[in-house]
Amino acid sequence: MRKLLLLIILVIILVSLNWFTKANAAELGQMSDDDKAALLQKYQSMARERDVSTPTYETPQLYDSASLVRRPEGGSSTPIPRPPKDGTTAQRAISQFEGSNAQDRSLQSFDDLAPFGLELFNGPRESAPPDDIASAGDYILGPGDNIVISLWGRVEGEYNLTVDREGKIFVPKVGELTTWGKTLDDFRSYARNRFSTVYSEFQLNVSLGKIRSIRIYLTGEVNRPGAYTVSSLTSLFNALYLAGGPNENGSMRDIRLMRGGKQLASMDLYKFLLQGDNSSDLRLESGDAIFVPVAGTRVAIRGQIRRPAIYELTHNETSLELVTLAGNALPEAHLDRVLLERISKKAEWQVLDLNLNPASGDKVTDIELTDGDRLTVYSIFDFKKNIVSVAGQVKHPGVYERSDSSRVLDLVMRGELQEYDVYFERADLFRRFADYRTEVISVDLRAIIAGDSSQNVLLSDRDSLHIYRIQEIERDKFVFIGGEVDRPGNYPLYDKMTVGDLIFLAGSYTRAASRLRGEIARIDSLGNVDLEYIDLNDQTSLSAELDDDDRVYIRTIPEWRLHRTVKLDGEVMFPGEYVMSSREETLSGLLKRAGGFTRNAFPKGAVFERRSINRKLDQMQVAKVLENSAPIVQDSMGRLHTELIVNYDSTQVNRIIIDLDKVLRSNGNTGDLVLQPGDHIHIPPIPSGISVIGAIGATGTIKFSEGRDVRHYVRQAGNFTPRADKKGTRLIKANGAVYSGGDVLGKRVDEGDVIVVPAKIEKESNWLKTATTALAATSSILTTVLVIDKL
Repeated sequence: MRKLLLLIILVIILVSLNWFTKANAAELGQMSDDDKAALLQKYQSMARERDVSTPTYETPQLYDSASLVRRPEGGSSTPIPRPPKDGTTAQRAISQFEGSNAQDRSLQSFDDLAPFGLELFNGPRESAPPDDIASAGDYILGPGDNIVISLWGRVEGEYNLTVDREGKIFVPKVGELTTWGKTLDDFRSYARNRFSTVYSEFQLNVSLGKIRSIRIYLTGEVNRPGAYTVSSLTSLFNALYLAGGPNENGSMRDIRLMRGGKQLASMDLYKFLLQGDNSSDLRLESGDAIFVPVAGTRVAIRGQIRRPAIYELTHNETSLELVTLAGNALPEAHLDRVLLERISKKAEWQVLDLNLNPASGDKVTDIELTDGDRLTVYSIFDFKKNIVSVAGQVKHPGVYERSDSSRVLDLVMRGELQEYDVYFERADLFRRFADYRTEVISVDLRAIIAGDSSQNVLLSDRDSLHIYRIQEIERDKFVFIGGEVDRPGNYPLYDKMTVGDLIFLAGSYTRAASRLRGEIARIDSLGNVDLEYIDLNDQTSLSAELDDDDRVYIRTIPEWRLHRTVKLDGEVMFPGEYVMSSREETLSGLLKRAGGFTRNAFPKGAVFERRSINRKLDQMQVAKVLENSAPIVQDSMGRLHTELIVNYDSTQVNRIIIDLDKVLRSNGNTGDLVLQPGDHIHIPPIPSGISVIGAIGATGTIKFSEGRDVRHYVRQAGNFTPRADKKGTRLIKANGAVYSGGDVLGKRVDEGDVIVVPAKIEKESNWLKTATTALAATSSILTTVLVIDKL
């Protein structure tokens, strides 16, 4: 009876529980949208209350965290919201393309993908780096660190010391110990050596007590930028955790550690996330700044891949490298057709089919990725047949469903041609076969649109139509203009472009342009050149249309020069730059324009330089002629080399020797010169005397005496030295003329002249060397004979 009673009570309890469950767990399928929203809001509020009321446990800290880590100054802990989904026409077109495949309904949207690696910083916020100093033998000591020195043996003691601002500690009987810049291991050895000078037979150990705080800064694209006061054990990785890591705009591959205004190191978080490599995690110092720049090139990948995400690239990575970066494809991935979506230069979406199957061999279409690329890896189980695609110059590129009656025009109409830059003469239909062969079928878009059924090909499964841009097919056409226009060079050939149009685009004529005749050089299909001359003052000639690769030349006015100038300086009344009044202006006429000489002028020493001389010599390649004329000699090692006899410098041959006194006395009738643009005339002041230099007793300047010869001035300068080459004495006249030879010593010296006495070239006498060698050999023979005689 008791068992029956217990059974009845149990049944009643079970029935009650079942009724209560039904009363509280309503069927969601039978609830209205408003009831569902109210139920969701109720459970969310219950979850928030549970999160607030539930106590949590935190590991007690070794030191006071408030003294080590403070909230960043000016920082914000508010996460950056994700951007809204794109609703542009291009995005809708891609969505329409994605909806054409059955598997697209299960694909994750690109907008839902997050940059790879950000989840690393989504855990609980780290308030301070771990104070694990057991293995901190490489810890660098500094002001503020607490050091504990323990002694035992014949002497026992313990010193609890703090490093002062100068990086030192003081130990009784031992004195000051320098710690700054030393590691803990180095200081332990250093302290043992210092204590051994006072104590013997002891053991010593050094350990850290409380460690110092440092000031660091986190800037750039981080979630909580600002200044932080942290433990001196903080590393670069710890600091990133404190700041919440890079935000969605921040780089994960180029995090820079700045010290003293210079980049000390760079961290690539992908190496840590993918390989566990934390070798770039450096310990920080006070004043360090961590800068997170804006992320570089980013691409997205989704579908049958192990890690769908947005990835940041560092160099020219390809599609296959991105698949590897994303953890490789899943076994069911259909790598024979991977969809690549790319933004073209026209700011439109392009859709490309890639073959990333390694088993395809040379048919793999691995291409370099660009910023904004998006890859979709489909599944082999969901891959839909009866589809065709269109790409290129259409507004809605993508994949469309094919029926048995679908033709090229149907696909073109669904893709909708662009309104510009469409090449109508030919589009290519790529037809794929089961054995990986691909056939190219060319179609005439213009004929198809006009109703030509022979060009409107019936589509097959997986056909792909590509519609080209005009610039992809037709080569760019240019024309050239040279000569006297403001901007000569190549210009695009526009439709019905005329000579006048080209001249206008080139900035019109310069002042030196001759309007009497222009020249057009035109080349035909056989390479023959036809020259056409036009009158640039005739509007009909300027209206002549140009052809591809025409070259137009605007010639210069004969003998044109905008400013024909010469320079006159020195002892004249009005020195400076002068514009030549005519092409026949002479030196004497220029001196008159300059107001004549000053009272301190020395016309005999006038220097006339014509810079066109050295340009002419360079054009004649005189330096090359001298080099080829130099003798070839062989040294003691049998090597051949050229021996330059003439040291040629074209800039030193610009001077023209003139007798300005003769020009002035004859009023320009004798010895006058016609000026050329760029000439430079210098009138020196009256010289102080006669300069005597070279192998003489005393080099210097001697007062001029009328009627004296060279020998007189040499004697005044201390006469010739024993090394003087008397026959090589030279007299350089003030006008640049040079006299030499045996009779130069008796030649009269004029004011402003220079006397040069060269030194003899001493040659080593061979007879002395020969005599020395013979004497040494004779002494050796006599010594040998003497030794033999005494045996």
